[in-house]
Amino acid sequence: MDGHGSERKAYASLRPDYFVDNMVIMSETGTLGAGTSDPEVRAQTAPVVELEMDSVIDARVGQPVTLSAYVTDDGLPNRGATGVFGGGGSLPITDEGTLNLARALVPPARITVAKSLGLHMTWYVYRGPVGGGVSFNPGQISTWEDTRPYSNSPWSSSWVPPELPEDGRWVTEVTFQEPGTYVLQGRADDGGLFTDKRITVRVSRPVL
Repeated sequence: MDGHGSERKAYASLRPDYFVDNMVIMSETGTLGAGTSDPEVRAQTAPVVELEMDSVIDARVGQPVTLSAYVTDDGLPNRGATGVFGGGGSLPITDEGTLNLARALVPPARITVAKSLGLHMTWYVYRGPVGGGVSFNPGQISTWEDTRPYSNSPWSSSWVPPELPEDGRWVTEVTFQEPGTYVLQGRADDGGLFTDKRITVRVSRPVL
């Protein structure tokens, strides 16, 4: 019964083919080819994230806030592979680090979206004031399937995973241009599975 005296029902199913498990997640995000599975794939686990700041932070407009996350992972899937877990598939990048345009423009041969694999940590605004300007330094990696060339996205043909920090700590600065309450979401993504963490930042105007 809800607060107005109306009865509402929610329906569910225990059918195993409706269960969203790690295999489904990796298939849908482009880590696996359709129907791919083997013991190494099934052993894959999501990264573990420890945030090194409070879950609620007070900040001022225009003053950078440091976000630090300690991330550990099992090393799977294989870093630098593309699209198929642990498989080959070459990025259209030359040995000199430039884009091989002819390779980049080759139409995809797979029936599922392809993703470049490699552990990374990225932040984005999960909730905040409409029109509130937020900037991150360094620029953050896309969490959605942005396939445009040169976009900072694992689904872009030109993307390569960033270098891993030696101490496992991913440090980012975020600056707010408008006051308000913001919810930021950090995502550690190893290319196959991901772990999300959220913090709240209460931003006020600078004291004059």
